[in-house]
Amino acid sequence: MNFSNQIVSNRIFKVGIYIRLSREDGDKLESDSISNQRDILQRYVKENRLILVDEYKDDGISGTTFDRPDFNRMIDDIENKKINMVITKDLSRLGRDYIKTGYYIENYFPEKSVRYVSILDGIDTFLESNNNDITPFKAIINDMYAKDISKKIKGVLREKELKGEYLGSIPPYGYKKSNTQKNKLEIDKNVYYVVEKIFELYLQGNGLQKISNILDKEKIDPPSKYFNLKHQRTTWSPKTIRAMLVNEVYIGNTVQNKCVSVSYKVKKRKPKNESEYIRVENTHDGIISKEDFIKVQEILKSKKSLSTPKHDELLKGLIFCHNCGRQLRICYRGKTKKIGYIDCSLARSKDKKCRTCNYNYNKFENKVLDNIRDIVNTFCDKNALKSIYEKNKNSYNLLIKKEEQKILAIKNQIEDIYKKLDKMYMDNLNGIITDNDYFRYSRDFIVEREKLENNCKDIQDKIKILQNKIQINQDKEKTNQVIEEFLKFENPSKKVLFELIDRIELDEFKNIYIYFNFSELNIVKEGLSNMNFIESA
Repeated sequence: MNFSNQIVSNRIFKVGIYIRLSREDGDKLESDSISNQRDILQRYVKENRLILVDEYKDDGISGTTFDRPDFNRMIDDIENKKINMVITKDLSRLGRDYIKTGYYIENYFPEKSVRYVSILDGIDTFLESNNNDITPFKAIINDMYAKDISKKIKGVLREKELKGEYLGSIPPYGYKKSNTQKNKLEIDKNVYYVVEKIFELYLQGNGLQKISNILDKEKIDPPSKYFNLKHQRTTWSPKTIRAMLVNEVYIGNTVQNKCVSVSYKVKKRKPKNESEYIRVENTHDGIISKEDFIKVQEILKSKKSLSTPKHDELLKGLIFCHNCGRQLRICYRGKTKKIGYIDCSLARSKDKKCRTCNYNYNKFENKVLDNIRDIVNTFCDKNALKSIYEKNKNSYNLLIKKEEQKILAIKNQIEDIYKKLDKMYMDNLNGIITDNDYFRYSRDFIVEREKLENNCKDIQDKIKILQNKIQINQDKEKTNQVIEEFLKFENPSKKVLFELIDRIELDEFKNIYIYFNFSELNIVKEGLSNMNFIESA
């Protein structure tokens, strides 16, 4: 170890020993431990009668980046001529990015007249040695090692994500990390009621900004302040509310793998396509029912802005063109912009492909509500209505079960592809298959996997549609509550309307067509149609 007893001119060397450890060191943790590195470096300094000025230590930071706190402090001390010699246990401790490592050894240290020594590699930039000549090759090997470790870590993380383990550093608002099960979420009893309140307020027709104002007025801390994050907001924002409303974590699902690193050397991450997300259902207890969650998504789809709309129409999101099938928009024209008109975007296009336009929204809403009241009052038998719930729910649940079995089969196929890709990767590393074969086979598997994932997404969308048609029927009390709400229909909310109605259509002659989520109610509607139910405005 003591290979530097030779006299290097008459210079006095003021030494900075540099120590680094990170998770990329894998199985070498014991030999590369902080204490082990320190012992080797201090012994070298003592045996060579050098002057130890300072110790620089970066613990838990990857060697692929040179933006490290103590490494930067060491560079500052070089600039200020506090030290003129740097010693590391081996070259990988200095860094694993061969380009930047080469820059410091070949350019920066010589320019600053700094002597660099890597003890185990036998590198000493102030001595003539064959070990110095192979330094670039050692740097490349260290870089390749970091790249290989990065792949292995990603593989381990992916396996955990596929199992539904939560890998985020901070749990979603409303949850906490389990003390007994690693990577498991548990409901946070301190704030889960806030999540319930947010969904309830939104289903009652409140906008995102209004919900934010309500929470601020009640002095409820927003998530960043509750978790005591570095950048804390003191108030709730519509963006935060919306992010919570679309987060499947609140119905017990874990959705991860949303971003990918640009490179194993670069921390910057870019978003993935939704089809590439890893979604695992029922990984923990949900705070919100799936029925309410689906209703919220339907309402959100009908709104484009994060802020509270000036006009939050009761039927927005339910109105469609009978001629072309497009969702109809509600526009406010005139100086006061107080009167809304329903029309089709195609009717305003240059070629005017559709003719559905200019129906006064207020008249439309009143007519629709009057017609719905007629139907609900006609269908006033509670027992009959309850049987409708049961019949529809059982039918849709059976269909959902069949679709879920299809998804399970597809996921097993996808999992099999992942295993094949992992095996090919290891075979490629071990030289069993060539790079060309690896890339050719893996490309085919990836194409097949993407097709399966798209099929899985289509089935999941179908399941959501089916779930949307299942009405709340968890117990007798709740069933009676919903039935009473339908029958009385006093001050209808968006939630009630989305539960009751599938869609409302309007044609160019201003005829209104209402389609319910219950076939029996549609039968009543048809009966009333003969009594001029669908009438021209």
